[in-house]
Amino acid sequence: MINMKKIFLIFNIILITSCSSDVTPTPTPVPKEEKVIFEQVIDKGNILSSKDFFDIGFNEYKEYNVSKLTEATEAWYGYWGPDEDNVKYYELRFYPDHSTAVSEGTPFAKDATGDDAKLKRQETMWRVGLPDRKQDASCQQRYNLQRSSLRGECGSRVSKYADYIIFNNVIMLCEGKDSNEAFKLCHSLVNSLKGK
Repeated sequence: MINMKKIFLIFNIILITSCSSDVTPTPTPVPKEEKVIFEQVIDKGNILSSKDFFDIGFNEYKEYNVSKLTEATEAWYGYWGPDEDNVKYYELRFYPDHSTAVSEGTPFAKDATGDDAKLKRQETMWRVGLPDRKQDASCQQRYNLQRSSLRGECGSRVSKYADYIIFNNVIMLCEGKDSNEAFKLCHSLVNSLKGK
């Protein structure tokens, strides 16, 4: 007669070895985020006017005096979007040709865009439209060590335009939280020009 303890022991050994096989979980692949590279300087050989932009629905808010914007022929502040829920602000600066836009307009565009934009009258290269190029930064709370209290700090100003592109003879300053968003919005406006 077979001992029941031996049977029970053999049964447990078989059960343990069959359950302890190595199972390696299959890792879930992480989706790859595609980063789109946008061109900042584009020359298709065409000369554009403000009418080309008005014809595609660019809404002019105001025209700027360009007498102190070196070599510029006109400049506009306005808004555009593919639909009324996606409207963004732009500043369009027109030059006689592409090479003038690049050589004369680039320093002014750099001065007005990005985190290091010059937003004080005494620092900026071109004062016209300066209030339109600013927006309020979000309020920040700062801890006051001397009083052991929190206080809100609001009212600091940042550039409305994160970056710019040069398309043919036009420099476009484009709204955005960073350069990538600004480039995307600039190119969205450019793409709506269809063949210009």
